[in-house]
Amino acid sequence: MVSTVTIRAELESFIKKEGITLHQFAERSGINVGTLSGIINGNRPISIGQLDVITDVMGLPVGSFYEMYADEGFASKAAPHWRRLRPFLLRCAELRRHDCIQKTLELLIEDIKQVAGIFETAEIMFEQGLIESAILLYECVIESERSSHSERLAISYFRLFQIYQKDRHKGFTAAVQFLPYRHRLPEALVLDGLVMLIDLFAVNEKWDEAEDYADELCHIAYKLYENKIWKDPNFNPSRPLVYYYGRGYLSKAGAYEYRRMYAESRVWISKYEDLSWFEGLDEAGNLEVERYKMFAEANLLSIDIKEGNRSRISEYIAFLEENPSEVLEGLTTLLESANRHKFFVDEYLNRFAEEIKYYSKVTQKGWGNQKNNQVSYNDSYHTFRCAIFFQKYAIYCFRKKIVDDGIENILNSLRFSNKINSKSTISNNMILFEFFRHYSTEEQKSTYLKLCEEAWDYEEELNLGECANSLG
Repeated sequence: MVSTVTIRAELESFIKKEGITLHQFAERSGINVGTLSGIINGNRPISIGQLDVITDVMGLPVGSFYEMYADEGFASKAAPHWRRLRPFLLRCAELRRHDCIQKTLELLIEDIKQVAGIFETAEIMFEQGLIESAILLYECVIESERSSHSERLAISYFRLFQIYQKDRHKGFTAAVQFLPYRHRLPEALVLDGLVMLIDLFAVNEKWDEAEDYADELCHIAYKLYENKIWKDPNFNPSRPLVYYYGRGYLSKAGAYEYRRMYAESRVWISKYEDLSWFEGLDEAGNLEVERYKMFAEANLLSIDIKEGNRSRISEYIAFLEENPSEVLEGLTTLLESANRHKFFVDEYLNRFAEEIKYYSKVTQKGWGNQKNNQVSYNDSYHTFRCAIFFQKYAIYCFRKKIVDDGIENILNSLRFSNKINSKSTISNNMILFEFFRHYSTEEQKSTYLKLCEEAWDYEEELNLGECANSLG
């Protein structure tokens, strides 16, 4: 229901109550007296900036009149003017007035012609980092868009996937909803969408699906390359085109390596180890070519070591010391090989003791600023790799009968696993803990139970902590 009280009436009441003139109010607010007169007489609309100033002069909290503003400005049958509407929605987003945004959307959506304006505003919010508000607008577009072939519908699903990809509960659902629309995106976004899908399925250890999307990424990137899309000034992907082509083969090789299909992995490594043949490379593109060359060297060494070739370990360690961003992955490789082929690598682990200590602290304090040239581990795939590292390290400690360290590493792995809801890694950690529970301290058992609660997906059906406590 539209309010019978108006902003103009409130303004008039304030002026009368304070016993001041319109000129005096104009002086206090800095708003032209003619403009104020037009606002009071209903001959001039109020901008959101003017409304905030008026509210401040009246001594009221910012946003006090926003609901009235929505009713008065956007509830009529006449189409709202986006020159006023967009600044209002953006201001609501800044102040986290999601209630006012939702109310305005409900008023707008009665006119299907407003979907374009809603989408454009959502994109502005997304760019400005006003994510919670952008979600409301993207969801509104999805609910209201009548054409399933609409590009803005596809982009809205893509944005929600971007936003939720790190959410352990919503990420997979957002991906599944996005999947049917991926080829309706602008070409540049198709590439990013496929990278996100590869990472999501890799984190969930669904290697067949990850490989399928890697194939798709390679195919699309090369097709765009053949069509010389890189010459089009309007083609602006977030990374150079060569990155996406190489990333497809890197991911494909990684999927085979993870499944211990090393011969197949070597085949796909050869596809990205030298991409200097790519035309149209700028400085950023050449950097990507060098990065893939480095990745190929690292991954070929990694495969040799995983196959049990201990003679190459010294060479691998030298490589890791020259490339700090590869240390975590490299230590995981060493531990996996040591565990499988029954040897020990203490001397090499000791060389990277500070890095291992740092990763341990991260599980509880967050990553903060990265040291040296380390990559950022905020994304889901690298969080997954951290979970794997600590799991391998726990197994290594148990082999050496250093049980307390082994249990601490299980807990570290479980913390990382919970962040991305990696079911396989979570279950393996739980199995490991249960086998060595007898050797754990009361504090470790308590931490383990808390982490199990975090991993529980059915809190609405059963609150584990409350239920356990009620049983005494």
